[in-house]
Amino acid sequence: MSSVKFRKILKKDLHDVFLLLNQLKKIDLSSIDKKTAWDNFSSNSSSNAIVGIYNSKVVAYGSVVVENKIRGEVAGHIEDIVVDSSVRGNMVGSSLINELIKICIRKNCYRVTLFCKESVVNFYSANGFNVDSVNMKKYLDSEK
Repeated sequence: MSSVKFRKILKKDLHDVFLLLNQLKKIDLSSIDKKTAWDNFSSNSSSNAIVGIYNSKVVAYGSVVVENKIRGEVAGHIEDIVVDSSVRGNMVGSSLINELIKICIRKNCYRVTLFCKESVVNFYSANGFNVDSVNMKKYLDSEK
């Protein structure tokens, strides 16, 4: 699907991106203060988010957070990869990953990491990633 074009996310994409992300994890979109969400997100200089556009529609979203390490190295962390169910299976996800890796290269990252569910390990392996370590999480909002 070579006609998907990738570009930096714009404020006008926010609603479409929220709908895409709901394909990964459902949340009540009406509970989000969209202006505050955009202002906080867009002011974060370490986040680099892109969308994939096909037939004037946002069909893919992903971001890479660039972290400056204490020893001077730079690392990239890929987050929130989602491709609309209507275009899955057409290499859009692989193209999205490649675009995010290009951002990491431009930012002089020495490595790129991501966390994923076991069900998509083969997809990421096919895109050059290797299983490297154990992922553990602590959700802080559950302790309120």
